[in-house]
Amino acid sequence: MRHLVLLIGLAVSACTHDVPAHRGTIRVEANGFEAREQDIAKVCLSAVGELQKHCPELPTENVVIVRGTKGPITLFQRNAQAEVVVRLDTSKMFWSQYSYQVAHEFGHVHCGFQPGPNHNQWFEESVCEAASLFCLRAMAKSWQTKPPYPNWASYAPALGKYAEDVITKRTYKLEFETKGLAKFYRDHEAEFRGNATERQLNGAIALALLPYLEEQPSRWAAFRWLNATARPDHEPFADYLRRWEQNAPAEHKPTVQGIRKLFGL
Repeated sequence: MRHLVLLIGLAVSACTHDVPAHRGTIRVEANGFEAREQDIAKVCLSAVGELQKHCPELPTENVVIVRGTKGPITLFQRNAQAEVVVRLDTSKMFWSQYSYQVAHEFGHVHCGFQPGPNHNQWFEESVCEAASLFCLRAMAKSWQTKPPYPNWASYAPALGKYAEDVITKRTYKLEFETKGLAKFYRDHEAEFRGNATERQLNGAIALALLPYLEEQPSRWAAFRWLNATARPDHEPFADYLRRWEQNAPAEHKPTVQGIRKLFGL
């Protein structure tokens, strides 16, 4: 079967004239999705573009999107073509779900995902949850005037509603809003460090990061250096953030410092 290949750089250039094109590609293997390759690629590229247009320093990455059935995931092991393999667990024309999942998984790509000790992996997972909400809310605006196809403009409100539904249904939303981020993290620190993918806890952290990132979207660029050096085993979270700050270029250190302040660290 012929597989659709789209240049990431072309999509990013279409989003903004100030960001140089990247040479990576997104390739879609549509088997099992029950949707057209071209449509899947356009939706995914639209979601990814909302993040990438704020991150001119992203490295080149070739990515293949395939159907998964056990939840979305980005594999550490690249395929024979040296592509990053992203599995999405959705199908048909559930474009909001595609967007939510692919934004999360590209969040890992953007963070330079690496295997290693998981004690602080919850933070990257939370960042990726924030990426999902950020991209959906941005798409809800951009699709009003520049959808992938002209007749898809009417779908823009559904993208925003999907994000708001996720936000509203977060189990820890009220607790986080009542306590504030710093106390919420301290009260659940053992749970975070024991389970990196406790989605409801991750989701609460995402709600704290989202306004910080929407306030100044260029802050997304700092996450390029989140995994620039290996994670030591049992590293305290405060040290994890300090190491990220040390690795980040001078222009991105204020972003990390702002996140440390949000956590009271």
